[in-house]
Amino acid sequence: MKKSLISTVLLLASSTVFAETEYPTNPILRPLTLTDGTIAVSGALAWGQEKDERHAALNLNLGYGLTDNLTIGLNGISYRLLARPDNEAGLELAVGLGLRGFQESTINGDSVAYGTDLKGKYVFDKNLAMIFSLGYVKWDEEKLQNKDEYRYSVGVQTHLAKDWTANINYTYRDLKDFQQKSAHEVSLGVNYNYSKQTDLGMFVGYSNFDAQENGYQYDNNFDRVAGVYATYRF
Repeated sequence: MKKSLISTVLLLASSTVFAETEYPTNPILRPLTLTDGTIAVSGALAWGQEKDERHAALNLNLGYGLTDNLTIGLNGISYRLLARPDNEAGLELAVGLGLRGFQESTINGDSVAYGTDLKGKYVFDKNLAMIFSLGYVKWDEEKLQNKDEYRYSVGVQTHLAKDWTANINYTYRDLKDFQQKSAHEVSLGVNYNYSKQTDLGMFVGYSNFDAQENGYQYDNNFDRVAGVYATYRF
């Protein structure tokens, strides 16, 4: 859960990165991809617990807008299929492809997840937006049988106060060839727009994905997590 949850948080943060003169500072109105020529640097520090084991994790991401509709990053690429006119109210859609997770096991070997997804955002007004995604993930196992997974996510972004925005996200994981048949993830985050270049935030999350039951170590997983993040763009 560690990789997917922190990546979700950084996605929400890094999608707030674009040219200051062309896009609003309000995170709710911001698009899913970076603008042409924009660079975004994001980092999240998380502390969590899986069963009785506690550990910390650092996740970094770097994104670059090749065009207004195409963004590349450390975790993959994202292409916007449908844009909102002038980034106002309406529907926006993007597709993504890239790294979706990583698991370790001394006995069973490592596992790397690659996937693709359709991401969407519907902006009702400057104070409220709905976000959603549908995704397929392929787990490439070193020793075990390869596994498949389907992910369905839905969330809400809402304005709290000047420069403050909250988001809540739920993900259902339909697990194929795992010991578990399904898993659930929930995250809650608060974003502070410190300046036009910088966002700061905090988040908490929960997942019932059991790493040990599915043949992995606890090192790359949290069932409960809390953390902070920062995003800088130029």
